[in-house]
Amino acid sequence: MTAPSTLEPPPNARALLFDCDGTLVDTMGLHQVVWAELFAEHGFTLTDEWWEETGNVALKPFVRAALPDASDQLMAQLRDDSITLFSERLHLLEPLDHVVDVARRFHGILPMAVCSGGFRQPVLDSLDAVGITSLFDHVVTADDVLHSKPAPDLYLLGMDRLGVRADEVIVYEDSAIGIASALAAGVTRIIDVRLP
Repeated sequence: MTAPSTLEPPPNARALLFDCDGTLVDTMGLHQVVWAELFAEHGFTLTDEWWEETGNVALKPFVRAALPDASDQLMAQLRDDSITLFSERLHLLEPLDHVVDVARRFHGILPMAVCSGGFRQPVLDSLDAVGITSLFDHVVTADDVLHSKPAPDLYLLGMDRLGVRADEVIVYEDSAIGIASALAAGVTRIIDVRLP
């Protein structure tokens, strides 16, 4: 994995792949508020420390970390409720301009895809809310794959849809789980977009 000091892709890049939550759109704070409300109804207090460790994992292990005895029915209900609550507050979202600027500059020059471990509707709603959906050729989400991040499935599907190989792409990520996913897909050029 490379850790460049700039977000600029190298000249030989043939495609750009972006995570969404925390990379293109500042959604993580809103997701945390939504899940804190939902878990509180079931007696679990979501702390900042717990969220930092668990906030990026797939739905089942995420819910089970808070509610170990959660049934599949409750998990499905929590998922639906989280999407509803999130969609009601889309006006609170902001783009992460230091990354979005890269996507704007290379729109129409390089093929680009969003590869997000989030569910399709909230991801599309987030991109729409900050006006950047049209920048991307494809949006791949957890609904499109069997295994979400840190498994390689999302990035493999994104590369497949763009018709590129792992050695031809640059991935923009903001989390250890996302970086692990890209590495597992064979990508070695990954830009960590987290601000110092």
